[in-house]
Parts: sequence; structure tokens; C-alpha cells
Amino acid sequence: MLPERPIQKTRPGIRTWFRVHSFTGVITGLLLFVICWSGTFAVIANEIDWLITPALRVRPQDQRAGWAEIKAAAEAAYPTATVTMINAPLYDRAAAVVRMTRTDGEGVWVFVDPYRARVTGIANGMTVQRFFRDFHRRLFFPNPWGIYAVSLFSVTMLTSLVAALCFYKRWWRRFFQFKAGGGRSLWSQLHKIVGLWSLWFVVVIGLTGLWYLFENARTHIGDGKDAYAGELRFAVHAVPRPASARNLPPLPLSTLLEQVRHRRADIDIQTIRQGRDGRLYVDGQAGHLLVRDRANQLYLDARTGDVLYDQRASDLPLYWRWSDTADPLHFGDFGGLVSKLIWFVFGLALSGLILTGAYLHARRLAREATGHPRARMPGVFAACVVSLVLLGASVPFGVDLARSYGPVVDNVKHLPAMAPGIQAVIGAWVIVTLAIIAAWVFMLWRPQAVVPLRAPAGNRQT
Repeated sequence: MLPERPIQKTRPGIRTWFRVHSFTGVITGLLLFVICWSGTFAVIANEIDWLITPALRVRPQDQRAGWAEIKAAAEAAYPTATVTMINAPLYDRAAAVVRMTRTDGEGVWVFVDPYRARVTGIANGMTVQRFFRDFHRRLFFPNPWGIYAVSLFSVTMLTSLVAALCFYKRWWRRFFQFKAGGGRSLWSQLHKIVGLWSLWFVVVIGLTGLWYLFENARTHIGDGKDAYAGELRFAVHAVPRPASARNLPPLPLSTLLEQVRHRRADIDIQTIRQGRDGRLYVDGQAGHLLVRDRANQLYLDARTGDVLYDQRASDLPLYWRWSDTADPLHFGDFGGLVSKLIWFVFGLALSGLILTGAYLHARRLAREATGHPRARMPGVFAACVVSLVLLGASVPFGVDLARSYGPVVDNVKHLPAMAPGIQAVIGAWVIVTLAIIAAWVFMLWRPQAVVPLRAPAGNRQT
């Protein structure tokens, strides 16, 4: 008779960490998935807009037109509108975007070929990028509550990560261990191996998300400052008002940009904005590592060309330097299309980890039920209800966001006319997301009797 194999008992500490990992994944997983899933597409939303909007695509030439020529082209097409901002082309084959305000107060985005200084099309501001950016950032809820709601999930993400590392024995040796199997074993192996290779990404997303939570709490509970420099009272350093007479006409844009190049030859201009009280704002990249464009900025007196404020990323205090680094790290846009695609792939992996974790939890419950009604983890019912209520409540806020870009008819804001491509992308994403949500709820919520496990061969009746 063969000796019985000793039963391996799981240490209480490891079992506790496993329960923490399962609890955070199952209870907060539905909303966490929606946030990560939307953030994954927010990373490449500008590229999606470029693909589905013919007016954004241009054929490059050897020489580009100047900023003044791009502005003049937009003004010639819409002579009664006022230019408020010009954004540089995203890539060599992309159009510049000139934002204008019409006499009725409505905004219009004018796409201009940066090589030929020719208008290629117009749009309102309701784009794929705007949809994913606002939904991922705050679930369409008003600020700051939407940002708080989303940022809080960084806590559960990091908690689940720490718990997984605590119960997964010698995880640092398992990056290349994959035992192919079938059914639940395959999904379990995929969950583990993808989780290990995504560790760095989860840490980056979790810590930057935690930073957004702290940053907004400090702003609204502390000193109320949300920028190092700016024109409004929310900035630490208020940019001075121009000293020139208000009746002086503004200088030509080409003259002002010559002054910018004289003062900051290192800056690659990305944004030009008409500021308040005759101020001209310029920002861009200047060779500093991992900073958003506004870390390098200048304010000029648009009537005289005098420099009102000059900021370099290298001169920022540590807090504000990190504040300008969090976004490039969170969205992966610091390296152009290559880094964005890396972030997109790992975003899909992170979303998949959340889904496979819920699936493995459901399968484990089914396996352990052995013919009895399947038990649920405490709180699953309430978590599903709260998640669905929050997602449902975001819909009217999303409609209000869309209306803000629509026309005013009889003093009533209406929904904007979105291009078919934008409607198709947003509609397809919403349908797929709703299908995943329905599968999630069905998988974790449904009570059912599970077929008993088959008895060992020696115990079967013949």
C-alpha cells in the first residue's frame, strides 16, 4: 500500500493575502476594469481620430508653413471668428488644429494643412479623444468628485498588487515559467505570467493614479493651487498683466514668435494661445525628460512683444516638476507613437488581468460548491449594484458634455453633429463594454446549483 501524500496546508498569512487579492479584485473590479479599459483607448485616442477623420490626414512636403500662415488660413476661411488657440500637428502626416470662437460664442475646430497652409475641414470639439479622456479621467462626473472617484481605484489596484506578491511564492523566479494546460489551468497560468510581466506597468499606473488623488485633495483642501504659473488665482505665480496701453493693436504673430525664438531657441512650440488681457501664451518641449508641454512656457505682451514670464522645466520645484511628469508616465505619450502602443498593449493586458481574475474566482466558487447553491463573496451583490448605479449615473453627465460642444438653438444647447467615424468608434466601444459588464455580473452574481464533481473511479457504482 502506497503511503498517503501529506496534505499541504496553506499558511494563514498567505491565505489572508490571497483573500485580500480576491476581495479587491472582485468587489472593485468592475469599475476598475471600466476605468482601465477606457484609459487604454484614451492613450491612442488622438491616433484614432486621425484614422477616422480624413481632414486630419495630410501629405507631408519638404517645408512647412509658418504658424502665422496657418492662422491666416483659418481666419480667411472664417473671417468673423476669433482664433483662441493653435495646436501643432501630432505627426508629420497630421493637420494643425486651430480653435476659433464664432460671434455667437460657439467654438469650431479648423484643420489646416501645415505644409500648404490650406484648410482641410472643420469639426466641433466632441472627438474620440475628448470622449475617452473625460470618461477615463472622471467618468463624466463634475470636478472634483469624478476625479476623486476614479483616483480612489488606484488604492485598490496597488493593494491587489501587493497582496498578489505576498501570496505568490518566489514570484521573481517565475517570469519564464508557463505550464500550458486546458480550461481553468490555462487561464490561471496566463493570469500569473501576464501579471508578472505587467508589474512595472501596474506600479506606474497605480502610483500616478494615487498622485492624482493626492494632487486634487491638496488643491481642494489645501492652498487651492493647481498650477505653478498662470493667469488665474489658482496658480502659485500669477503672470503679470501687460503694462502696454489697451488701445494698442497686437503685433503680428510672426513678430511675436520671433521674440519667442530669440528668448527660447530651445523650445519646440506645440501650443499657441491667446491669453487674457493681451497676453500670448506659448508652450512646448525643450529637451527635458518626461514632461508635458506646459512645463516649458512663455507669456508675452501681445501688443509689445515683451516677455512677461519664462518658465523652464529644469527650474521647477520638485513638486511641480513631478506634477508635469505624471501625465506623460500615466498616458505613455512621452515617446510618440512607439511608447503609446506599448502603453496600449499593457493597458489591454491590465484590463485582461481584471477580467481573468474575476473568471478564476467564479470558477473556483463553482468547483468548491460541489452541488450546493454557489456562495458569493460577501459584498458582491452590493458592489455590482453600486458599480452599475455609478456607471448609469454617468450617462446624463456624458450627454451634458456632448451638448457643451453642440449648437445653441432657441437658447437651448443641442447635441453636436458627430462624424460617422466618431459615432462608430464610440458606439462600438460602448457596446463591447456593456457586453463585458453583463458577462461580469452574470458570472459573479447568478446563484445556481453546480453539478457535483465526478466521484473517483473506485467509488462509482456499476
